[in-house]
Amino acid sequence: MTNLVINSLSAPKNITIGNMHVTYYEDGNNSESTIVLLHGWPQTSYVWRKVFPSLAEQHRVIAIDLPGMGNDNIAEKTDTKSIAAIVKEVCDKLHLEKVHLVGHDIGAWVAAAFAIDYEDKLKSLIVMDAGIPGLIPDEVFIPANAGKIWQFYFHSIQELPEMLIEGKEREYLTWYFVNKSAVKDAITEEDIEHYFKAYNGKKRLANSFAYYKSFPESCEQNNARTKHLDIPILAIGGEKAQGLNMGRAMNKMCEDNVTAVNIADCGHYIPEEQPEEMLRVFTEFFATVKK
Repeated sequence: MTNLVINSLSAPKNITIGNMHVTYYEDGNNSESTIVLLHGWPQTSYVWRKVFPSLAEQHRVIAIDLPGMGNDNIAEKTDTKSIAAIVKEVCDKLHLEKVHLVGHDIGAWVAAAFAIDYEDKLKSLIVMDAGIPGLIPDEVFIPANAGKIWQFYFHSIQELPEMLIEGKEREYLTWYFVNKSAVKDAITEEDIEHYFKAYNGKKRLANSFAYYKSFPESCEQNNARTKHLDIPILAIGGEKAQGLNMGRAMNKMCEDNVTAVNIADCGHYIPEEQPEEMLRVFTEFFATVKK
């Protein structure tokens, strides 16, 4: 996050993974219950600012900035299997054993891939409002849903999106947050300024769009890895966004242990639009997960 200190998060820390310095934020002292948070696009760990302090009261909480998502790190590969391997390296270097893994948007893409490959590292999996490669129902990708899914196509085009957006990053992000949220005052001008600084410039835009360019490969990976997961899964959607599609997506991985929640009066940005309801749902879910 460009070493951006956030009032409601701890000071940023860095850990070296290969040739990258991955930034993470950590708080809370409950070593028996650790939550790892993975953000999406076009955001950073700043997305967790409204829920981080409350989560840290009951858990050890670690928010990881994904490589290339609002920072200068460039992962050699950006398919979700490869990024999940980087997240595992971070967890290993922090000596984390079994954790609750939470992902929103592209963070959920990575979290799902992590669960498939490293289920033994998890107590539970929470995915929030995301078009998870190979799992999201096919009917989502229809012309009638163009307003929700157009970016999957636009961002995957070589060079063109960053060429058109450069110099208009603030306007682009503002349009995105306004049109994909239901609670219009949840993301303020100050918040947009944080995200603008993180994604400003052709290089950073291109770094983040690489995840979309790798979407077909990530789909193939998830379709090929048909492992049934035994861990508890919480699938949360915003009523005005993915909604119960999240539960239908995760049923492909685990029909017996999926809890699907549709958060009312909420768009795509659940941690920012409905933080209190998100915390309530988390608390109820964690109470059902074995220690």
